[in-house]
Amino acid sequence: MFLQGPEIDKRHRNRTGFGWSMAACQVQFDQSTTGVGILKTTFDSTPYCAYLGIRYAEPPIGKLRFRHSILHQPSGHQNYTSDGNICPQFENPMIRDRVLGDEDCLFANIYSPRVGDNSGVSSSKAHPVLVFVHGGSYLMGHGEKDINGVDLLVDSGVLVVTFNYRLNMLGFLKSDTFNISGNYGLKDQTTLLRWVQRNIKFFGGDPDQVTLMGQSAGAGAVTNHLYIQHSKNLFHRLIALSGSFLAPWSFMYDYPYCSEEYLNDLKIHSPEQLKLIDFREFLMETNPAKYWLPFASMGMPFFIPAEEREELHQDNYTVEKSHAAVLHPPVTSVPVLLSETAREFEDVVNSLQQFVFHPNIPQNWTKSTIDAFTSSVDDFISMTVTEGHASSREEVMQNIASVANMKYPMKRLASDLVQTLDPSINPIYYLRFEYDGRFGKSKHEYYSDFLEDSRYGAMHGDDLGYIFSPYILEQAVAAPDEYREELRTHRWTVELIANFIKHG
Repeated sequence: MFLQGPEIDKRHRNRTGFGWSMAACQVQFDQSTTGVGILKTTFDSTPYCAYLGIRYAEPPIGKLRFRHSILHQPSGHQNYTSDGNICPQFENPMIRDRVLGDEDCLFANIYSPRVGDNSGVSSSKAHPVLVFVHGGSYLMGHGEKDINGVDLLVDSGVLVVTFNYRLNMLGFLKSDTFNISGNYGLKDQTTLLRWVQRNIKFFGGDPDQVTLMGQSAGAGAVTNHLYIQHSKNLFHRLIALSGSFLAPWSFMYDYPYCSEEYLNDLKIHSPEQLKLIDFREFLMETNPAKYWLPFASMGMPFFIPAEEREELHQDNYTVEKSHAAVLHPPVTSVPVLLSETAREFEDVVNSLQQFVFHPNIPQNWTKSTIDAFTSSVDDFISMTVTEGHASSREEVMQNIASVANMKYPMKRLASDLVQTLDPSINPIYYLRFEYDGRFGKSKHEYYSDFLEDSRYGAMHGDDLGYIFSPYILEQAVAAPDEYREELRTHRWTVELIANFIKHG
């Protein structure tokens, strides 16, 4: 499940009795197909409907494992009052302790400002739609990851869609030998966008006003969709928070070596074996470092998007190499908002050794090339400190990591978009989120034990606490004077995002 028990109540507050709530939140797909959700209220007392656990694609199991997801159209009476399964992942990927989730995981949640007439509030207006693609390095996360509510977005009249997509090996394994085309997580996202185009009107959403937003790996994914033919015209604006498909952690170049090594370790020798083994076996307990990307500032898996040519695989889906794709105009030309945080991961990277070199290196890199590269980086670090441009080697390393993994890939994408789009028709915006308040969950909870100092600036993911509802919302609402600055920044940030969603 996404969340269970009392956590659901913290995230969305019931407006009134359960039966009355369901009566207020109903969708009618056709004469014989209906769905029921739950009526909630925002902290500003605005009613809205939450529809949970909506199946948007057929279960990717059995013969549909390692295949393009198939759109699911609801039939009969649907009970949208509880969350669906999350996709398979480790509870803690760094220690690979316990496997969570299930392969049958392609579910969405919809939070709609439209409520039924019998609620006392009605609206026939179609609302602009925000489809959010979660982050998590393509190996963890779910639709509700780092989302603690949609209060101010709903208050702004925005309908929000969150969803799961396949992750890790099940989502991004690629093997020419076994006709596994890869990119299944991206294909799930395309299927979700198709489902939205077909069905969001029944929930009060406007299919002609869909904004696709992703954070971290989700940002890498959504920027990919700008150039994917199968996603053409399925969205009308795009927001990328702290990520780009040009980043070294967002595109696999040397997949044959990596995937064959992985399949050999699994003792997989035929396509039939891939269909029959339990999904938990794909999450092996062997040394995870063997499957990390090179040049990453932290251990990152190599199960990520890769090039796909439609003539080579049965899925008929095309994904270009990212650095080639940006040389021509996007397939879908839309207004784009790119956003970075002030510090991203700088404060949790402190050694050259964390720029790991593992199997996924460019094919023309030899050991001598790698040694020369490492030596050049080390010389640059020493020179920067010696000349007084930084106080320590760690500070230089942090800055290099930030530039290599976030700042350069995003600014390069912005530059390429400006060159290939007409900004007068499809403007390109670049935002830097610096505010360092208590709604930033990354800095004040996730990474608090790893920070060596308290330098000012928002970290990677802190901006989510100002777009969606913050993780300490209850404390803030109970003591608004104490959290005055955070609440003001929260409202300002949502207003900015909502204006882009509505007007581009």
